[in-house]
Amino acid sequence: MRNLFQASRAYFDGKHRVLPLTATQVSLDSWFQTHYGQYLLQREQEALTQVMPELGAHRMMHLGVTPHQLLTGEYNHLHSFSIGASLGSQSDCDAVADYDSLPLPSETVDTVLLLHAREFSQYPHEVLKEAARVLTPCGHMVLVVLNPISFFGLTKWPARLLSSQAIWRHHSLRHRRLLDWLRLLNCQPIKAVSGSFPLPFQWLRTDDQVGFTEKIGQKYRLPWGAFYIVVARKYVARPTPLGPRRWRSIGIPVVPAVKKNSVIKTPISGEK
Repeated sequence: MRNLFQASRAYFDGKHRVLPLTATQVSLDSWFQTHYGQYLLQREQEALTQVMPELGAHRMMHLGVTPHQLLTGEYNHLHSFSIGASLGSQSDCDAVADYDSLPLPSETVDTVLLLHAREFSQYPHEVLKEAARVLTPCGHMVLVVLNPISFFGLTKWPARLLSSQAIWRHHSLRHRRLLDWLRLLNCQPIKAVSGSFPLPFQWLRTDDQVGFTEKIGQKYRLPWGAFYIVVARKYVARPTPLGPRRWRSIGIPVVPAVKKNSVIKTPISGEK
């Protein structure tokens, strides 16, 4: 009985464990090539064009979950580059690195776009910390996250036990919890949007008309879409002087100067 319990526990732990992104990129890439995966990416692309900050920033960094550049768009940046977790075949990434340890100096990127990079990483806290570290003051962090409170999020729990696809094994994080994480990193949320309301097991084509659930969700802006996007801005605290900004003079005691070769004579007793 004890061996059966240990075997069952090991089985369920393995089903719920999030594997390294380098080992799941092939499975994730194949899922995003399905009809629903393409539909999801299309909705995410449309939502990003609405919420992406409209500013002429210099650098933009994109962190994705596959070696292919799934979302395209310069978003009014002079220079944009992408980093992948591994170098796969026909990769469109400009560099390869661990998302929880980015080889970039601090405060060098104006906009950081995380396309599901947080929930499919083994250390989601470290990924957010690194993204906030390389972000410049007043820079923007854009996160595209799978919504656990949705048809897609509810399907995850039975699907991860019955299916071996990597798409169902990821870290779930509610919208309000993510906002708390961002505030701890001095990133203030400024925009949020949700999308993709159909059931995840529907055989959708990107050229099909949207169904009833998609129309209702877009019309009333319901919060339980398959994904949600949060745009946050980084703020750095600066010291605030209480008095006038002029330097005040400090009184220094003056010591009388002593000649270098001066000799102090001590009078001898009996000498006049």
